[in-house]
Amino acid sequence: MTVLELMIVLAIIGGAMMLVRSGFRLITRADLVESSTELQSVFRRASTLAIEHGEMHRVLIDLDKGIYSVEVCQGAIAIQRNELVRPDEEAKKRALDKGKNAFANMPQDALQVGDPEEAAKRATAVAGHHVADRTCVTASDSITGAAETDAKGKTKGWVRSLRTDKGIKFKEIWVQHRDESATKGQVAVYFFPNGSSEKSVIEVTDGTDIFTVLVYGLTGRVELRDSVLKDVNEHMMRNAMGDKDAKQESDTR
Repeated sequence: MTVLELMIVLAIIGGAMMLVRSGFRLITRADLVESSTELQSVFRRASTLAIEHGEMHRVLIDLDKGIYSVEVCQGAIAIQRNELVRPDEEAKKRALDKGKNAFANMPQDALQVGDPEEAAKRATAVAGHHVADRTCVTASDSITGAAETDAKGKTKGWVRSLRTDKGIKFKEIWVQHRDESATKGQVAVYFFPNGSSEKSVIEVTDGTDIFTVLVYGLTGRVELRDSVLKDVNEHMMRNAMGDKDAKQESDTR
């Protein structure tokens, strides 16, 4: 073979590899688009549900499993800085015991309110512990659709999953009530009955590209961008008037 023939063969092989790679990227990017679009839709629905039912809702995200779900919350709507997604049961028990001890010298019926849960809340309140002030559970099918899986084990209803089998995953999440971003574990984004929500930034990736879901605080608007934000603080450090705060808001609602 002459040098020219060899160069032509190499060019053909290179072109074929580029076509294969481009085709593969189109497929994986389509999976990323589908997962990101569905995530955006669920966030929008959670905001609407909070308004329609007059109850605080949240989207609970498990970064490790690539699963997210809509939950309805009852009780206190104030969100504490860096609060746990799920109450620490050991801490709750210690607070309950401490509260009961505080009532030791009071009449025996001091905690008798007819409702064991309310009595427990009073005891923990005496101890200055508020882990039992709010409970969140997966929204029932009467509100948002059944939380169950199909025959293949894929979540349906308002419990959803990214296309993890296609390499789609959560990359990083910023939420208003947390000081630091999350790259693992669980994190929740809250939506309020008045139509507002927590400012949030959720990044979804296929390992190459990144799509970003933005949640705006004052209006609860949810926006999807097919890129990564240049500066997350430009979104997270804006106050209700759209001006940039000197620091991230310490309290939400």
